[in-house]
Amino acid sequence: MKIKPEIKERIVEAANALVAEGNENPTNEQVRERMGSGSLSHISPVMREWRESQKARVVAALEIPSELKKAIETSLSQVWTAASKLASATVEKIQQEAQANIDAAAHERDEALNEISRLETRIADLLTLEHEQGEEIQKLKSDLDAAQGENARFQTELAALSARVDERNEQIKGLKEELKEARDDNKSLQAELVEIAKESKK
Repeated sequence: MKIKPEIKERIVEAANALVAEGNENPTNEQVRERMGSGSLSHISPVMREWRESQKARVVAALEIPSELKKAIETSLSQVWTAASKLASATVEKIQQEAQANIDAAAHERDEALNEISRLETRIADLLTLEHEQGEEIQKLKSDLDAAQGENARFQTELAALSARVDERNEQIKGLKEELKEARDDNKSLQAELVEIAKESKK
């Protein structure tokens, strides 16, 4: 069905007016309302053409000129190169820092292992010393027990000797008293003998 040019123009103007007002995709009914009247049988084919032309405009607007496209590609290449270099430098820096951290951790680990080894050696020496001191203490205890036993034996012998000395002292004291008595008796006898001798001479 052939549509008159003036009707077609009114339909396109109504659609463009709606787009200008912010309605980017007006419907056939909205176009008819904008026109105030009209037949959808006329509006529908015209709107199909209008929509196709709108798509073509959008595609054309979106197409990048070859010069701009080339410039963008060059810029993107430069950006990518710079980003790659930056990323490589960053990765290298991170690797260096990581290696430095690993080296520091390894150094700390070695120091810790050396300290552990030193402490283990010290502990072993202390255990040996403790064992030796334990044996020495045990020997000293044995010697002390033996000395205490010997001392007890000496005390017993000393007590026995003291008792014997006391007994001998008593015996000596008794003998001295007997000797004194014997001497006294001897003196008396001598005196009597002298008297007897004197009497016999008379």
